Amino acid sequence: MHPNHTQRPAPRRTGLLGLVALVAAVLALPASAQTQTNTQATQRAINFLSADVVNWTNANGCVACHRQGAVVFGMSNAKANGYDMNFVASNGQTNANNLSALALRIKNDQLANGSWIHEGVNFRNEKTSFSTFGLAGYDQNVSTQYSASLVAAANWALTTQSAGRWPSDHANFPVDHGSVQTTARIMTGIAQSKQRVDPAKAAQYQAALDNAAAYLRNNLNNGDTSATGDGMPYTFQMAWAIVGLKAAGPGPGGANTTAINTLADRLIARQSAAGVPGWGNLANEAANDFSTGSAIYGLCLAGREPATDPRLRSAIEWLKTRQAANGSWGSGTASVDIPTTFAALGLSCFGDFSVKVTVVGADKQELLIDHNAPQTATFTFRVKNHGYQADSYTLSVPGGLPGWSAVVSQPTLFLAAGDEGTVSITVTAPPHLFPALTSEFTLIATSVGAPGVSGSARVNAYTPPLPPVTGRPTVTTIQTPAANSHIVIGTGGTLSARVTDAGAPVVGPGRGVVTFYVAGVPVGADSDADGDGLFTTPWVPSVDAWTATGAQDYRAVYSGVELAPPLANLLGSTDARTLIIDPFPYETPMVTIGNPPAFTRETNLDIWGYATPRAPGAVVTYAAFIVNGGAPIVLTPGNGGLIFTSITLTEGPNIIQMTARDSFGGVTTKQVNLTVDRVAPVLTIQSPVNGASIGQAVVAVTSSVQDQTPVRVETQWANVSLLEFGNGTVTHNVPLNYGDQGIMVRATDSAGNVTEKFIIVWVDPGTPVVSTSFADNQLFGPLPNSELSYAINVQTISASTVRVNGGPVMPLPRGGGQIQTTAALLPGVNTLSIVVTSETGVTTTTTRRVNYDVAPPQATLLSPTVGSTASGIITLRARVTDNFGPVNNVGFSRDMSGIRAGTLQSDGTWIAELDTRELVDGAHTIDVWMSDGVGNSTVQRFNFNVDN
Repeated sequence: MHPNHTQRPAPRRTGLLGLVALVAAVLALPASAQTQTNTQATQRAINFLSADVVNWTNANGCVACHRQGAVVFGMSNAKANGYDMNFVASNGQTNANNLSALALRIKNDQLANGSWIHEGVNFRNEKTSFSTFGLAGYDQNVSTQYSASLVAAANWALTTQSAGRWPSDHANFPVDHGSVQTTARIMTGIAQSKQRVDPAKAAQYQAALDNAAAYLRNNLNNGDTSATGDGMPYTFQMAWAIVGLKAAGPGPGGANTTAINTLADRLIARQSAAGVPGWGNLANEAANDFSTGSAIYGLCLAGREPATDPRLRSAIEWLKTRQAANGSWGSGTASVDIPTTFAALGLSCFGDFSVKVTVVGADKQELLIDHNAPQTATFTFRVKNHGYQADSYTLSVPGGLPGWSAVVSQPTLFLAAGDEGTVSITVTAPPHLFPALTSEFTLIATSVGAPGVSGSARVNAYTPPLPPVTGRPTVTTIQTPAANSHIVIGTGGTLSARVTDAGAPVVGPGRGVVTFYVAGVPVGADSDADGDGLFTTPWVPSVDAWTATGAQDYRAVYSGVELAPPLANLLGSTDARTLIIDPFPYETPMVTIGNPPAFTRETNLDIWGYATPRAPGAVVTYAAFIVNGGAPIVLTPGNGGLIFTSITLTEGPNIIQMTARDSFGGVTTKQVNLTVDRVAPVLTIQSPVNGASIGQAVVAVTSSVQDQTPVRVETQWANVSLLEFGNGTVTHNVPLNYGDQGIMVRATDSAGNVTEKFIIVWVDPGTPVVSTSFADNQLFGPLPNSELSYAINVQTISASTVRVNGGPVMPLPRGGGQIQTTAALLPGVNTLSIVVTSETGVTTTTTRRVNYDVAPPQATLLSPTVGSTASGIITLRARVTDNFGPVNNVGFSRDMSGIRAGTLQSDGTWIAELDTRELVDGAHTIDVWMSDGVGNSTVQRFNFNVDN
């Protein structure tokens, strides 16, 4: 037992699920973790895991451990989804070689009964669940050469299922904690095995999946935290439950789908400690890499999107910041490959490029037996862009028995990020179909933006009766080719099998069908129409279409047959072995299609190409163009292998294929996609709007475009942008002159369709010039009703509005002008804030202060002082002040008579002379007469005494 298998109580560490990957090539570490894309982070994780797990396996000899099984599952998905498997990892081997080594080791350590144990320790369920999980990914995405091992594991699982589950028998937190995880991994293997067995066995597999799914549904609310229990309180257990329910299918009445959504809602609602956006093992616990990665992956399987779920989006970004420089997660844990696997699994679900394909409605359709004419069946698929970037997809439909064909409704599909579309395939079956026949087809959507990224879904057309699930067992035995025989592409061989019932041969026709599969693809079927007891079909792998090479699974699947009483039904059965598919031994012809446009407005096109042999001594015997799957246009190559013709295209997507065959049997087919687009782009100038008034000399013109092809957008001829995917917005900064100015935007799609839009805007970035009929700080004396009448002068080319102190708006037309208005004044300083705003939004604020003086000057008698006694000739002295000034006139009198003009002194006082001898002794007054510059005047009286 290796160190990570030590029994532990519940200090929580990290765990795993497996790893799905998407897109790209070898990606360097960015300057900071926050700048990584999901794709970059996942590729670095793959590169780390590839060497780390192989090194660990070589050093410790542990197979059937969680390390190998989970990483094989993950790396298999990585290969199928565009990641770089040719990257040389730190152990000197490519990712692909490391993956092959791990898968082979798992296969070689399988016991005869189909299970695995670890070095004699009977942790059978746990070890088998991880190995089965890994082989399921390998069988689906890399090679079928270990299909027999996968089926053997599934058969063992049927005999050991208990109350719907496979109990955990190895308590290691969190990797093996609880029976939910063990069950979900085995469910994944059984679901993949269903595609490799006869209908009767497939029905048993589905029954086991249904029982397991019911077990998971029944324990959704089970909070049991024990190591061998059936609860799912932990985040990683909830994620595993989603994996298992997804493998089982929708369930009765969509029960599994409902349960998945319930678990997803719980994950979204579960918070971690301190508000960190990741997930902890339990609610309100500290977030960790493993639980966060598992939750992200589970939410992906549940169909949740970061674009619409802020919690999921922020958790993804948080997880990327946790990745170490070597590409791993889980720093400080005993085995970082565990949290790394699960973190990469979660991130890879939301790569820059990703596509998911699902069947809409029924995935099976019944056809008639022995019908005289060809029959068709139409299936509908939903294609969803699950990536972060817009993408185009090439749609293809491989599969089907010989003589069957399938055509997709359109060859390509463009989808913005997060969008989805529907396409259909029409399957055509040949006449005179025999009973109990199944022909499978797979719709594959392949990314254009990231080669290697694809999604697929499978459908089948069949003839009744459906195979029985009860009856007498049969035995199918492959007769030819022998195990490990070589089949050469383009040459092929004969596939044959015998079926026995209690040792007696099953002889057709009317006794069921044997369908032959190679690499999981049905390649032929026979009902033993000649009655010789040998089910036989010729098979020649197509030189231009067959791609699987090397060791592959070859199996004969007998359907079984319903028989009228008193005869007993015969059950289906399967035999399998390995075939080695060798590539075509010669170079196939070179085919070159002469550069047609990707988009055009024309429906007639002159097409040409070259077909030349490459194998020494070969000659081209056949060359043809095929347009949209129609009848071949067969042509005779001329000089240099030139062929040419005129073709008619349909509006929308078109597929043009050129096929050449040489005298050695080599076939090459090349294809180009061409879209006839006669619809002009939809163009909208979003801003500025027509007639807008703009206060900048450089105007930001934003235009929206909708089209199905790349679009060139021009603004004012000089500003040009390309919308690569045809949809989006473009902003151009355009310099404009003053006044009415025209703005023209032209959108030209790749087929030459043009849409133009023109608007006129008023442009005036200038600031209004403002003056008033009075000067700033001008002084005014008393006015009637204290009301000042004045004028505001505005100079501008635009229309404008004037407001004073937030008062009513006073408009002026374009060109400016004068506003006559009034202001109610208060004594003292009055401030007028004059705001002039042009129609383009440019504002001038002018402040004018008006001094309003209604108070007369004030005097202080300095000599004689008030109440004092004077005699003889004296000098009258007073200090006179005014609140605004100046003081214009000051005079003195005594007893309100005999006014004498005052004289201003250098110290600011006013004086005059008074001869008191002219007065009788006693009390008198001195009167100071004053006036200011705006006409305010007054007289102040002061008392004094005379004693001569």
